[in-house]
Amino acid sequence: MLTEFSKSGIWADIILNDIVNAELDTKSINAKNASSITPLSASCACCESLDDLLNLCKTASETKGDLLLLELNGTADPLALIENFSLLKDTLPFNSIVQICIVDVRNWGNRDRLDPIEKRQMESSTFYLLSHTDKTDSKSIINVEKDINDNYPKSQKITSKRLANALIKSAKKPSINQLEFENHQISNRINSNHDENHLLSHQVKGLRISLPPKVRRVAIERLLKNLPFEVLRAKAFVKLVEEPGTRWLFEKVGSDLSPAPISIQSITHLSSSLLCVGLELDVEKIRKIVIDEFGYFPEIQ
Repeated sequence: MLTEFSKSGIWADIILNDIVNAELDTKSINAKNASSITPLSASCACCESLDDLLNLCKTASETKGDLLLLELNGTADPLALIENFSLLKDTLPFNSIVQICIVDVRNWGNRDRLDPIEKRQMESSTFYLLSHTDKTDSKSIINVEKDINDNYPKSQKITSKRLANALIKSAKKPSINQLEFENHQISNRINSNHDENHLLSHQVKGLRISLPPKVRRVAIERLLKNLPFEVLRAKAFVKLVEEPGTRWLFEKVGSDLSPAPISIQSITHLSSSLLCVGLELDVEKIRKIVIDEFGYFPEIQ
């Protein structure tokens, strides 16, 4: 999408939010196609890090960027954040706010205790975009779409290309009337006010555990596969014995391990580590898995 923006002369400022070490995510994006890319490490951007987020938004508004893209972590409550943005509309110079929900078709409806958060994300979204469709059979995709359309009729399906084109048109003619989006009516749909669903997002915690300076690829992949089910998402930032000159980012979402690691060269201050996100993480259990795999006694950070 960023490539399409730059080809059209549009520049985007990007804020990436994750529970731990959001900086890793920023390094996986080609910075040449963005006006700025800024990490925000926080579990709840609308509460504990609201001031930081607002300052980042204000800073972004002063750059050459035409759009601000804010990616929240997968367990965030977007409604509370949109409410804050609406209350501060005189402070934040945005012409319009549109929420797009990225739906992982592999894990739709299977988030256990976090299903209410998934429901909240869909209820407040203007559009939804299906992801990982290349790893899912067509029947499952159809079932996901039907479920969404039946339960969240106000959220419309959109593709990456259509979304990019609509955002480009909006940036070139910054008026809500120029958007190819329907007006974003969310304020009367739900009352968040830090209800139980919102507070559930606060229970998602992050954990960082040190890893050996160099590991074998088969070992780090096995470690990620052996993590307990309470780990909703995991990242391993390591050097490989097979390729010691490069640092690699391995990722796991749910039970799915990314098919290929991402090469990250620009982060030199972060040591090899395992990052885990989830509900009620058993620190000692995860620590033991690391010890059993590497014979290495890790530090909990």
